Amino acid sequence: MAPSCAVRLFLLLLLFAAQAFGQDPILEKVEPDTGAVGDPIVLTGQNFGTEAGSVTFKGKVATTTQWTDTSIIAVVPSGAGSGEVVVTVGDKASKGKAFVLATPEFDQSAFEVLTGVGAVLSGLESTSYKVDSDNNALSQTNVGRKTVELLLGGGFILPWHAGGGWIERSFCGTPEEIAAAKKAAKTKKPICKEGGDPAYKNYRPWETFLSIRFAPASDQTINGFVIGGGYRITKYFSVLVGYSLTPVDEPTHGFRVTASQTVAANPTISPYNNFNASDLLQNRPGAFDGFPLFLYNASGVTTTKIFPTSPVVTHNHSGIYFGVGIPLNLSALFKPSSK
Repeated sequence: MAPSCAVRLFLLLLLFAAQAFGQDPILEKVEPDTGAVGDPIVLTGQNFGTEAGSVTFKGKVATTTQWTDTSIIAVVPSGAGSGEVVVTVGDKASKGKAFVLATPEFDQSAFEVLTGVGAVLSGLESTSYKVDSDNNALSQTNVGRKTVELLLGGGFILPWHAGGGWIERSFCGTPEEIAAAKKAAKTKKPICKEGGDPAYKNYRPWETFLSIRFAPASDQTINGFVIGGGYRITKYFSVLVGYSLTPVDEPTHGFRVTASQTVAANPTISPYNNFNASDLLQNRPGAFDGFPLFLYNASGVTTTKIFPTSPVVTHNHSGIYFGVGIPLNLSALFKPSSK
C-alpha cells in the first residue's frame, strides 16, 4: 500500500512541476509560409496553451484572431519583413519558422515624400526684376511674393508620440485590439474607431521637412525652398510651418541711388516723370518696373548708361511660410496590380 501511495505522490509532483514550469511551445507549420501585410496565417503545433501569448513576424508583434493549444491564426503585422515566425508563451519561445513577405508595404515610419501647397505669409514684400534688352529697361518678373506655391520635398517623422493621442484614439486598432484595450482600461466605452487603420497605432504626429517651392504661374518657376516642421493630422494630411528663403533679383544699391538722383534732378523729363524718387531709393514693390537703363534728356534717350555695371543683384529674402502637405506613397504608385 505504501509504495502505491508513494507512486501516486510522485506522479502528482510530476504533474505539478509540468503545470508550474510548463513546456516549450513547438511551432510545427506555418500556412501559408508567404503572404502580405494583413493576411491571416495559420500556425499549428503543440503546447501553445489556452491563454493567448504573442506571435512575432521577424520581431514585429502580430494580432491573433484565434488561439488554442495546437492552433493559432495570426495577421501579418505592418512593418513585418521576411524572416522567422516565433510563438511565445509566458517566458518560453518556440523555434522560428521561415516566412516570406510577398509584397513589402511602404514603410512610412521615418521618411515620406511630401507634396503640397503653401505661401509666404510673413516677410518682406518685394519685386524681382530682369533686364529687358529689347527696351533697355528693367522689367518686373514677380510682383507680390505672397502667392500660393507648390511644394515638393521630404518629411522626416519624429519619434515623439505626444500630441497624437486624440488621433490614435479616433482611428487605431482592429476589433480584437480595441476589445483588449477596453478590458485593460476596465471600460465599455469606445476608445478607438471600430475597425480603424492600424497605421494609427502608436501614432507619431510630428515631423520636420525640407521642400523646394514652385510657382508655375510666375516668371521665376523655382521660388526657393522652405525648411520647418509639421503636424500630421492624418497619415494623408499635414499642417506645415517653416522658414523660407526666396532668391530675388533686385536693383543694386548703387543703381537705386543713381536712379533716385536722376529722377529728382529731372522731374519734368519723360519717362522720369512717371517714377517717384523716394520709392526708387527705398525699392518699394514695383517701383523700378520699366525704368530705363540709359539716360534721357529733353531731346530723348542718349547712349550713356545710368549705371556702369549690372543694375540687379540676387538677394535671398527670408520669411515665415505656412502650408499643407500631402504624403506621396511612391511604392503604392508603382506597385503592379494584383488583378
